[in-house]
Amino acid sequence: MLTNPDLRLKIPATYGLSLLKLMQERGHATSTLLEGSPLTLEQLQDTRGLIEAWHYALLLNRAMGLDADHGLAYELGLRSQVTKHGFVGFGLISCGTLREAIAFAERYFQARVPAFRSTLSVDGAQVIVALHETIPLGPRRDFIMDLVAVELCSLFAKVLDIEPARQGWMSEIWVPHAEPAAYARYRDRIPPFHFNQGVAGGAVQIRFPAPMLDEPISTADPVSVKLAIERLEQELARQAQDHSTTTQVLGLLVCRDQRYPEVADMAQQLHLSERTLKRRLQAEGTSYQQLLDQVRQRDAMKLLGTPSLPIAQVAEAVGYADPANFARAFAKWTGLSPRDWRTRHLGRD
Repeated sequence: MLTNPDLRLKIPATYGLSLLKLMQERGHATSTLLEGSPLTLEQLQDTRGLIEAWHYALLLNRAMGLDADHGLAYELGLRSQVTKHGFVGFGLISCGTLREAIAFAERYFQARVPAFRSTLSVDGAQVIVALHETIPLGPRRDFIMDLVAVELCSLFAKVLDIEPARQGWMSEIWVPHAEPAAYARYRDRIPPFHFNQGVAGGAVQIRFPAPMLDEPISTADPVSVKLAIERLEQELARQAQDHSTTTQVLGLLVCRDQRYPEVADMAQQLHLSERTLKRRLQAEGTSYQQLLDQVRQRDAMKLLGTPSLPIAQVAEAVGYADPANFARAFAKWTGLSPRDWRTRHLGRD
């Protein structure tokens, strides 16, 4: 799970749907994967919808609890489709060359998946695309970074209309972590990995021959690129203007000394009267208590992800002096007791 999931960070719902479909193929029912999750199947099937990044982290954690296999990362990456990425994918296949497509991706992928950023450099005859996390990814970091790296390699192979099964992968991936057991099974299907590489900042690198930068894209269409840029710039502008009262409250709802801010404290921080704060939240379709419950649920799930942490201590950390009251609240949020949630999502008691 993300170590510090942000309720304001959102990603396309299609990412969750891809994970759901793969788990179904592996014999797991939809209801099993979604059990204890705030997400519904209808939300994941919304091709234009967005979901909270921490909700996806919960799905991923659940999947790993059901099927603790690093091969899930490789499989998800290989299944990436251009259409999954909406106007980002539309723009990629419309660029003139791979160089243009990478520049396009550097700007607009972060709009879709703001948990990562990329940088491009040329070292002699090699191009290096370095992937950096923008938020801590926690104990699933290796899994998530491998997924993203394989997905990008697979995506650019599709953009260039290269079939790796026939021509071999033109790229390779350098990672700082050790080789997972699942790698041997996928060695012939994914780009070659170089493990235990001391890359600065712990970044993951995708490397490929520099001449590939000027490879033409057969589906290039300048008009379509312009349309994609217009739509994505509008999306970026909306994100920049997202200063709703709800967003501000979520950013300030931090537990300190086993206590979250009271509504009066929050109003003071926002330089509003308590009445005005409540009225603005109501106009945005929520309430202070609903936001507090969301944050408590998020923080509780994050802490329950540490198996050695006693549940009573988790309860205290999210503001419940009585573990029984915490258990009742958690069951209301998820339909499971804290112990059952931990067992089902981590595969242990």
